[in-house]
Amino acid sequence: MRYSIKMLALGTAIGGALALTGPADAATGKAFYDGKTVKWIIATGPGGGHDFYARLFARHMSKALPGSTFVNLNRPGAGHRIGANLLYAAKPNGLTIGNFTTGLIYAQINNLRGIRFDLAKMSWIGKGASDIRVVHVATNGPFKNWNDILNARRVIKFSASGVGSGSWNNAFLIAEAFKIPYRIIVGYQGPELAMGLMRLETDVATGGLSSTMNYVRAGRTKIILRFGYSKQFSEALKDVPDAIAIAKTTHQRTLGKMLTLYGQLSRIVAGPPGMVPDRLRTLRAVFMEAAKSPALIEEAKVSHRLIEEANGKETTKLVLAMLNQPPEIVAMLAALSKLKVPMIKTSGKVTKTKRGGRRISIGLKGKEVTAKISGSRTTVVIDGKPNKRKNVKVGMICTFTWPKINSEAKKIDCKS
Repeated sequence: MRYSIKMLALGTAIGGALALTGPADAATGKAFYDGKTVKWIIATGPGGGHDFYARLFARHMSKALPGSTFVNLNRPGAGHRIGANLLYAAKPNGLTIGNFTTGLIYAQINNLRGIRFDLAKMSWIGKGASDIRVVHVATNGPFKNWNDILNARRVIKFSASGVGSGSWNNAFLIAEAFKIPYRIIVGYQGPELAMGLMRLETDVATGGLSSTMNYVRAGRTKIILRFGYSKQFSEALKDVPDAIAIAKTTHQRTLGKMLTLYGQLSRIVAGPPGMVPDRLRTLRAVFMEAAKSPALIEEAKVSHRLIEEANGKETTKLVLAMLNQPPEIVAMLAALSKLKVPMIKTSGKVTKTKRGGRRISIGLKGKEVTAKISGSRTTVVIDGKPNKRKNVKVGMICTFTWPKINSEAKKIDCKS
């Protein structure tokens, strides 16, 4: 009788649980995802490496989860913080995952404004690649190797996409550690990083090897320093010095180790904190299944990208190691957050606006120049009062405050 009572109680408990969660949620492992939609938040706009890897893995993870549908949602802005914040706040039911830049580790260490996440608490699913940090110069420029940079008798101009970007962070950290007189010029996004070098507007660019190789293969730029090693591009790196090997101070060596670790943590994928354990295990297993599938590997290869995967547990260890930086690196990152960008002002009549004010053009000396207007980083003022970018109209006289012409504006001040 006692056994029957226990079994009855157990059956009642299971029945109650099913009533609360529903029959579909009672399924475990891959079976749970049959008929479900998984939202994948991409913290950048369409195009580029982050978007490529997200869509690649989403396609192949969906194949490994029969009956599932993966939907990619681009949520760019604030240096990947918007996407990461949305992901962190999502329900931990295993139906929302996403990816963002490893550079948010720096942002968290500095407790920068706009951060509403804790990377140490994320449910880490895996990482899809390694993308070592490199320094490159134009082949038609004055500098041919790293020693030329160290021995230069003038200020070295580093190009960066924007304040807080990976290229900005790397430029500052490298220049400070190696005592290079420098100036960081922002506004060089995507291909413009290399184009700025080739036009001799800047001297040095830093970034990921995968993007840099497009210009190295074309003979337009040359890699002069690396932080780590890539088996995919071993031939291009064979004569390039490694930062740790040439380090002469403890500071340089510590930075070299940090940026080498940073390069290992590329194309990271996570879910919100406290994800249902069974679903996290399933997503981790399916991520690795997709990463090792010949179809995914071949698709990446066609786009000149190499898959260097790590599972969720290993990725968690790498993230925690990156967050745990020594005092000298923390001090450098604190100084980095206070670095100011030299700005110029450009005035003219608005000739056109696009995408709800995300792009605003003015006439300047018979030509048209265009500012990118960020919803979070650009201050918009109309007739002396704070306003929205969508309210800037053709015919207004506007003054752009920006780091260089045809870049993102820090401020736009208009009169109607």
